[in-house]
Amino acid sequence: MSALGHLDVDWRRGVWSAAPPVLTRVPFSDGLAVIAGRRTAALERALGQAADEWAVVLPAVNETAEGDIPLPASLLLQYDTPDELPDRAEALGCSYAPCAALQAFSLLPDLEPGPPAAPPAPGNVQTVEKYDPVKRAYEPADSYSEDGLYRWRGADWSRLVQIRRGIQFLSTEHEYGVYLELERTGTGSIRWQPETGIGRERVGTLFVDWGAPLPPLHARAAVLCSGLQPRFSKVAETVRYDNVPRAAAERLARSLRQELEIYHPNIKATGRAN
Repeated sequence: MSALGHLDVDWRRGVWSAAPPVLTRVPFSDGLAVIAGRRTAALERALGQAADEWAVVLPAVNETAEGDIPLPASLLLQYDTPDELPDRAEALGCSYAPCAALQAFSLLPDLEPGPPAAPPAPGNVQTVEKYDPVKRAYEPADSYSEDGLYRWRGADWSRLVQIRRGIQFLSTEHEYGVYLELERTGTGSIRWQPETGIGRERVGTLFVDWGAPLPPLHARAAVLCSGLQPRFSKVAETVRYDNVPRAAAERLARSLRQELEIYHPNIKATGRAN
């Protein structure tokens, strides 16, 4: 829900809020915009009236794995020219953003560890786990004297995530900590494959390995390229984001200190984008 742009979540403070409704263009989509944000009764009525009078609204089902909470369908809106979208957004009661996806990519923060933090307290050492970049999972740790990504339970039983570098512990969050650890171990986790259609070489599919989830803002930027939930492959153990421009994928990878691997299905070897 957060990546789709419906909710804003502050995991550190444990609070969330519904995002305001926004109409924004899907990049390189040949006339498609997506409506993100909260779904109010007023918005539903406006959409129904628009569909009767002037709009072509295309609900797209977001597949949900068995046992997961169902997601709302994505609402895609066809348009002829971008110039008409501000008025269309006003008629629907939405704000208008020319292309929220590309704007989000330009705002991605460069990966940095947080400020120094306290190590595990003696009473909580039995809860310490260390992240294994190969297995992409945390495992119980006998000690925490080596560099790495650790998590444990605080005195109030809240989950703390920190990285160790030398003699210091530094605060972080899980997603950022994972990519700091992947950088330390020289492990790649992000790939991109261009589309094969004529004139579509600039966009493609972004693949991210399981166990190395994108941070929330990165995930939202990638999702808004299509307006649809990413696809999860149990066989390849990857998350797939569609319609992502190559330049945007390169910016995302750089911000996470990763080298973007470019995969061409008709070429066995792969190259790396600097």
